Amino acid sequence: MAKHLLCNAIRCFPLFRYFFPYNVPHLTRDCYFLAEGRRQRRDVVFLLDGSDGTRNGFPAMKEFVQRMVERLDIDENRDRVSVVQYSGDTEVHFYLNTYTTKEDILDSVRGLRHKGGRPLYTGAGLQYVRDNVFTATSGSRRLDGVPQILVLLSGGRSSDSVDAAASSLKELGVLTFGIGSRGSDSRELQRISSDPNYALTVSDFSELPKVQEQLLASVKAVAIPITPTSPAVTGMCMAERHSTLCLAFLLHALPFFFPLCFLYIKICEQWEC
Repeated sequence: MAKHLLCNAIRCFPLFRYFFPYNVPHLTRDCYFLAEGRRQRRDVVFLLDGSDGTRNGFPAMKEFVQRMVERLDIDENRDRVSVVQYSGDTEVHFYLNTYTTKEDILDSVRGLRHKGGRPLYTGAGLQYVRDNVFTATSGSRRLDGVPQILVLLSGGRSSDSVDAAASSLKELGVLTFGIGSRGSDSRELQRISSDPNYALTVSDFSELPKVQEQLLASVKAVAIPITPTSPAVTGMCMAERHSTLCLAFLLHALPFFFPLCFLYIKICEQWEC
């Protein structure tokens, strides 16, 4: 809590950061990224089961994707979306950098056609998006620290193994949500998903609206990493390890920034060791 108070002070009063000793530059840098993180960015990929078994449910899957896109903040520098369909093979309808406006994405989703085919190779579909969609050339901003999110809609049990591909996505840092219908394998969905709680099941794809809000809340709650290279501020006790920090701040800032001095003293007292 104390760190967030301090970050808010730095964000609201930029001059505040210049009164910190040189030995804690990472704290002000972390605060900057926490503040900027309020402007959330995400790369979201929808992987749709287009096998013969989902022909009747495909319109409901399209409507689900449309509703999700309508709730995202689509822009080249905000949320990006890709849609991929798979069955025995995998087909990319559009990549993360294909469209930059919400209307263009919605128009493309409305025009999706069920590809059909069998068998259902979910493992191959997962590996395909890992190798061909979550890449910089396809619009992924993973290397910039933007959260990578995969939403899988599956209507049946996979005819190939999903374990290697699921592990590969997790190692890449992709956050995977698995949504299945009555014919899917719930344990398989749990192995695919980044967390067992991210595996959701509906009796029929027409009931996807029942899990939409839950999924949307989870997607929007994804936190942006501060930076891949910046040191983490962990295990730090401001009161003990930087005992001179309050004094240094007071000496520099007291004549001009008394309210901020008072705030900083409170922060030092409340910092959890």
